[in-house]
Amino acid sequence: MNCSWPSLERGIRRLDGNPNGPRSPFGLIRIISMKTVQRLKEELELNGDLTELMDVLKGIAVSEFWALSKKMGRFTRFMKAFEGFFQMMDFSSSQHPFTQEHGVLGIIMVTSNEGFMGGLNARVINTALNYKGADEAQLMIVGEQGAIYLGSLGREFVDFSGFGPGECYEAALQLRNYILEKGRAGKFGKLVLFYPKPISFMVQKVEELTLLPCVKLFEERPAEMQKQVAPIIESSVDDIVEYLVETWIVQKLFEVFEDSKLAEFSARTVHLEESYQILLEQGKGIRYQYFRGRHELVDAGMRDIYSAQIVRKKGMGKR
Repeated sequence: MNCSWPSLERGIRRLDGNPNGPRSPFGLIRIISMKTVQRLKEELELNGDLTELMDVLKGIAVSEFWALSKKMGRFTRFMKAFEGFFQMMDFSSSQHPFTQEHGVLGIIMVTSNEGFMGGLNARVINTALNYKGADEAQLMIVGEQGAIYLGSLGREFVDFSGFGPGECYEAALQLRNYILEKGRAGKFGKLVLFYPKPISFMVQKVEELTLLPCVKLFEERPAEMQKQVAPIIESSVDDIVEYLVETWIVQKLFEVFEDSKLAEFSARTVHLEESYQILLEQGKGIRYQYFRGRHELVDAGMRDIYSAQIVRKKGMGKR
């Protein structure tokens, strides 16, 4: 209908038999019904636009998940060989800060900067804050959105900017440098990292990783290693420890950041799918109400026209 509401109102008054008189209750009801149908039509169009948008965003998140999963390199053979260096030597005499648990607890939380990730970010932060000793720990957080949530809890922390899918290694180097600087100074007796890890495409969990001290890396050497000839050591043990730990930490951080990105894409896909299904159900309800209202208006208009024709015929018959 292209006519305005005043013209519709005048038409209804004519059908009520009083073109210039006050509105009748039936006319008012029809005007209200037409306005309700118009509102439902606008809601239906908005619902359709939002549904299409959610479907597009969901497709983007899925494609990003699979693209990153194909690019991820775990260097399993390299890490296995690299960790073998820790078993070739006896580090029991080392007094390096990376091998000793002296100082306060440090906690790192890895969160996402993207939208629709508030729930996953909150899970990571709450899990970290429930860790034993977290009340007195020094907190560090990666990601602006997580920093906003943590700041609302009234805790002091050091924040690091978030990273994109292709920025994991650079972000790992930046955080590694900060960890080493504070670790050498003995600021962290123990450093624990919490991050989201994808168990499957639909499931994510918060994982815990101890970065310092590297106790597991300096465990007692296996018996077969002890029987071998001791290697010739030119550098000091502490220098070797620091170099190995530096390389190990940056590799672990790189893997953690890639895992957190995968978890982000999968969690966003799940959230968008839930929103998409909710919008579909809402759209069905709005569509039903809209067409029902339109049919009621059409039926009411047909009854009014029929009644007006009967009244006109009766009037002509009296003449």
